[in-house]
Parts: sequence; structure tokens; C-alpha cells
Amino acid sequence: MQAIQRGESPVVAVMPTSRGKSMLFMVPAFTAPRGTTIVVVPLIALQADMTRRCQELSISCVPWESRQPPNAASIMLVTPKSAVSPDFQTFLNRLRWTRRLDRIVINKCHVVLNSQHNFQPQMAQLGWLVQARTQIQMKYDQATMTIYRAQTSRPNVAYQVWQPDMTRVGRGLYQWIKSEVVVAFIQDHIRQAAGGKVIIYANIIRQVTAMAQVLRCKAYYSEQLDKAGVLARFIGASPVIATTSALGMGVDIPNIRSIIHIGTPWTLLDYAQESGRAGRDGQHSEAIIIQPAGWDTPAPWMEGVAPKDQEQVAEYIGVVEGIGCHQVMLDQYLDGVVDGYQQQYYQDADPREQICDGYDPN
Repeated sequence: MQAIQRGESPVVAVMPTSRGKSMLFMVPAFTAPRGTTIVVVPLIALQADMTRRCQELSISCVPWESRQPPNAASIMLVTPKSAVSPDFQTFLNRLRWTRRLDRIVINKCHVVLNSQHNFQPQMAQLGWLVQARTQIQMKYDQATMTIYRAQTSRPNVAYQVWQPDMTRVGRGLYQWIKSEVVVAFIQDHIRQAAGGKVIIYANIIRQVTAMAQVLRCKAYYSEQLDKAGVLARFIGASPVIATTSALGMGVDIPNIRSIIHIGTPWTLLDYAQESGRAGRDGQHSEAIIIQPAGWDTPAPWMEGVAPKDQEQVAEYIGVVEGIGCHQVMLDQYLDGVVDGYQQQYYQDADPREQICDGYDPN
């Protein structure tokens, strides 16, 4: 925050999920409302959530619309696709000429490394913003890129992998996820989260809608016509939602007690973000992957995932037999060091730290 207030540029902010990265640009925008902060956000859900949070703090915040460009706002949200468009470049230049452009924030900039998202090409083109940033502060905001930064461990989240025996169940899209044992497992964790919320993730839309039907909850995905309404109901009274990775980044709901993945996540990078929705209020929470025992061959719909990403996820699934703790695996992947839960081996444990299913004190 001090570096941003001094006007240093560029500034790279790497912090754990739920640790106040958004405040690094929201607070300056609040204290200097006459200027404009451009925030590049990769998902529509992020825009809606950011707008809601700004409104709660009385910060003017609007999304960019090329058909009707807004005249002024303390924070302006723009998608990567729009950010590289000629119309937006013209608008940005006008802000610079009138000295109203305070800073540019690239939110979730780590997604440029992720081949699974269709906005990757646009994120990669955002370099023109860097080249055009003369006398303008740049801030890159993310929680899952290896660089000099704060430790990204989430000590209040217990990481688990559950591998049920599905030998008598077909390996199709729906058979195993709708099996009695899997549904009972999920419903049990929903009951345990009473007073909190649960997010069920699946890789493809048909699995999401099937799980939503079984659990009698709403489904959220990119083609959902009422995404804003579904998300609003989940933020409000609905305790459970089934979703794809469309709800994987940035949505700030404090009391999510359980994140459950049906099948393996696309990548560990995705998993770090999606599991990071849990426990944002600092309370004990859990992140669980359900992957049937012995199903080592990737599902057909995972064929487009890079082999290296598949290997990393497979290592995470089987980490209990190797390193011994899923948190250690995530620490190594995210931070390049072994920290977090392994502190317990050296009697230097964080008292808030939750034990994952592979922790062995011996």
C-alpha cells in the first residue's frame, strides 16, 4: 500500500486469496475520487462482485461498455478482450490527456499462464498497457504466481482427497457423480457446513447441471442466462451452488465452509484459485477433491489439458503416498518452497493451521 501511495510503478502484489489485494486499489480510489483507476478483470463474475464491493464502500465503479463509454468513475472495470480493443485504447488515451488516469491494475494476471481459459490471448496482449503507461502507475494483482511476495498458504483450509471405490459404477459423465455414495458424501458435508456455504465444482456444464438437479441447488456456468441472479441468490440465502470454473476467481463470499471438486481440477493453478474461495473469513474450512480410486487415466474431456498440468494434478491426488501432505504440495507449487504445514515438523506450527488428510506428525 505504501508503494502504491508513493506512486511507484510497476508494482507486483502477490498475496494469498482473501488477504486484501483489492484494497490496494480500492483505498487509493476512495481517497482520490476525481481520478480513474482502470482494473482489468478476466471474468464477468469478478466484475459483478467487484462492483458490489465498491458500492458497499461508496466507491463509484462501472464496467466499460464500448457502445456507451462512461464519462467518469473512480474505478472502471474492463475485460481483457475489451482492454485491447481500439475503442478502449482511444478512451484510455483521453483519460491520460486530461490527467484523470491514476493507475492501471491487471487483476488475476497469472491467468496468462493458463492454457485452459479462452481469454489467455487477450491477457497476453496486455503488454501494450505496460508500454503505454508513461507516468501512469501499474499494479499487477494475483495470488498464484511465483515471484517475490507474501506466503500464499491458507492455514485455515484443510485440503483432502477422497477416493471412493467405483468399480461397479460406470465411468460416464453422470453415473459416478450421481451414485448414492458420492451424493451422500456431499450431502453430509453440506450438513456439516450449516450456517455456511458450499461450492460444488465440476469440469463440464452437463455435470454441473446434473449435480445441481440432484442437490436441488442452482447451477452457475458461462452460458447460464441468469448468472447475476444465480450468484446473487448464492450470496444471499442459498447455501449451495454447483458451478464450473466460471466461478473460480475473485468472488468474495466470506462464509464458504466447503469447496468440493467432482473429479480432478483442470490444473493446480485453477485449484489454488477455486479452493481459495473457502474460509475467506478466517474460519476453519475444507477443500476436497472427489476422484474415484484407480481412475488414473484422464477423462476424455480432459484431453486438451497440457501433459505437465495433468502430471501435477496427478501428483497432488497421490501426494499422501509421497510427500505426505497436500498443503506441502501446494506450497511447493505456488511458492517454490516448502512451508505452511511442514512447519509442524519443526514444532513451529501456525495455531490456525488445519490438518490435511495426509499429515503425519511422525
